[in-house]
Amino acid sequence: MSTIYDVAELAGVSAKTVSRVLNDDPAVKAPTRERVRNAMTKLEYRPNSQARSLRKGENKSVGMLLEDPASGYQGRFHHAMLMASMETQNHLAIDLFAPGRTDFPREDIARFVADAQFKAMVLLPPLCDYGPLKTFLKDHHVHCVLISPTTPDDHYPSVNMDDRKAARDVTDYLLSLGHRKIAHIAGHPEHAAAFLRRQGFNEAFDAAGIPRPPKDYTVEGLFNFKSGIEAAEKLLSLKDRPTAIFASNDEMAAATCSVAHKKGLRIPEDLSVVGFDDAPIASAVWPALTTVRQPYLDMAKRTLQILNAAGDTLHRSDVQERHIIPHELVVRESTGPAPAA
Repeated sequence: MSTIYDVAELAGVSAKTVSRVLNDDPAVKAPTRERVRNAMTKLEYRPNSQARSLRKGENKSVGMLLEDPASGYQGRFHHAMLMASMETQNHLAIDLFAPGRTDFPREDIARFVADAQFKAMVLLPPLCDYGPLKTFLKDHHVHCVLISPTTPDDHYPSVNMDDRKAARDVTDYLLSLGHRKIAHIAGHPEHAAAFLRRQGFNEAFDAAGIPRPPKDYTVEGLFNFKSGIEAAEKLLSLKDRPTAIFASNDEMAAATCSVAHKKGLRIPEDLSVVGFDDAPIASAVWPALTTVRQPYLDMAKRTLQILNAAGDTLHRSDVQERHIIPHELVVRESTGPAPAA
């Protein structure tokens, strides 16, 4: 890979002159500028934009910790952040935060912050609610945006999708199809989104003046396929079987479809199924899942807008701004009218 010194040698100038050309210094004469740029082209030299921004005092590096990069939510948000970073010319630094740790890896986090040289960070669920990590970042003056936190933080703004409203929209849609026996596979009990989606599910019945489903119509899952299989087995083995199941994510909804097929149930003629997230599996299973499309890219763009506007400053406020990004209900083949009694 060519260096700035290679360019300087070929152009017959100093490395300092090449640096001035890269920074559009008007003091560099046009013929010199042309020689330097021709040398850069011939050597296929690509300047390190991150290093240049650091030298200019414009640190546009953003850190992000992932607990499970293979998970649908974290994987999709990671991809959205990469796409948004390309547009805003931010640099995304990723590290793994080992799930299930009982101790706070202070030295590992300190090394990550120092090596990646960022002053801004994005915290996804559940780390957005992890007190020791947030305290550490505050002490080190790292500005953050929290993605869908359970509780607000007086240091950091948040970017959210309205999970409660989205779950209510799903349930309203199923009610409009004539379903009354609607079951719910809840998400991980430690995730705020799971609680909010259960709230929205129940609120839809209250608003419609329809009694809530019996307690055995709500089964807890863990946002993975295996827990979806177990939850769907319980629900579809009930004597008074539901006619629709709303799962808190697409993996558990896909698992529900698998169990239904195994039991000889037709989707959607015998059972309607709805997921959440619009992950790739939603359109890969048969029939394709009706689901809620998370606005990942819009959330990522808003997150970077906030961080870029804040720079290196860290402001404490009694009320931090909560940015709500609209969701979309995507209707596909997995839902239909309630079957006749």
